[in-house]
Amino acid sequence: GNHDYESGCVEQIAATLRQAGVHLLDGQAIELNDVGFVGVKGFVGGFGRRMLGSFGEPAIKAMVAESVNEAMRLENAMRQVRAKRTLVVLHYAPVPETVAGEPPEIFPFLGSSRLAETIDRFKVSAVVHGHAHRGSYEGRTPGGASVYNVAMHIAKPTGRPYALLEI
Repeated sequence: GNHDYESGCVEQIAATLRQAGVHLLDGQAIELNDVGFVGVKGFVGGFGRRMLGSFGEPAIKAMVAESVNEAMRLENAMRQVRAKRTLVVLHYAPVPETVAGEPPEIFPFLGSSRLAETIDRFKVSAVVHGHAHRGSYEGRTPGGASVYNVAMHIAKPTGRPYALLEI
């Protein structure tokens, strides 16, 4: 998430979580009880026709390269899954529908369609992401995969602070 990166303690936090038995999905896949779990952080870049392209200043090109790199890491992890049911876990949003409710000016900083393009090349049961705390709960990739924004302040259909997904 944002805070481990902001603190500059990504590796220390990851090591602590791993020592506690948590499976971190940072470009990896794991299968538990016949369900594949795949995850990457993802990155910014915008959605659809408004997605940032690799043109111009080196800083812009570096941002686009990071976004493409995260989509490639997701693809490589997806190729490892053999389970019939797969849940993709992201930080950044793959679709604009689940960031709706945030100021439109910051949509490009909340996710990227590059993630949805990758997801739609595989059979995915559902996708969850955070990051957009004022967004909307549910959306779909262009290929039809269900996407759920599970950020803390998002209203869930049950009215509870959590949701159960049946995949």
